Amino acid sequence: MTILTNYTRFGTVEGLGDEEIPWWLAPYVRNFVNLAESSALIDARKAAAGLPALGSLAQRLMQTAAVARVAAHVKGNDGMAEGVNAALTADIDEFCGTPPRPHHLEQAGLVVALIASNLEAGDPAKSVLVAQAGRLQKLRGQMAVAA
Repeated sequence: MTILTNYTRFGTVEGLGDEEIPWWLAPYVRNFVNLAESSALIDARKAAAGLPALGSLAQRLMQTAAVARVAAHVKGNDGMAEGVNAALTADIDEFCGTPPRPHHLEQAGLVVALIASNLEAGDPAKSVLVAQAGRLQKLRGQMAVAA
C-alpha cells in the first residue's frame, strides 16, 4: 500500500486520540472486535504483493492527467483534452483486462479516486480523473447487474 501513500497524502488518518493510524485501518478504529475478526492486515499485505502493476498504473495516470493542465492553457485544446481522456481510458482498460476483472476494477477505481481527491477543485487534471472514476463506477454497476 506504500505506492498509494507515495502518490497521495492519505498515508495516515486521525485515530481516537492524538495517534495517527494507516488509512486502510480507519474503518476498524472504533471497533476492536471487528478488527480482531477481520483480515484487514492480511488483505493489505496481499495487495502490497502486486504493487508493481498498480504502481505503474498510478504513475501513468498521474503523468497523463498532468497533460490536462497543459491542455487547459492551449487554444483549441479539444483534441488534446480528448487525447488525455483516451490515454487514461486505455491505461485503465489495459490494467483491468478484457473483460474487466472485478478486483482490478476496484483497484483502478481506488487509485483514480485517491489521485483525484488529492488535487485542488479547479485543477483540470481533477476533472479528467473524476470523469474516469465515474466511468469505472458505471462499469462496476454493469458488472454487478451482469453477475
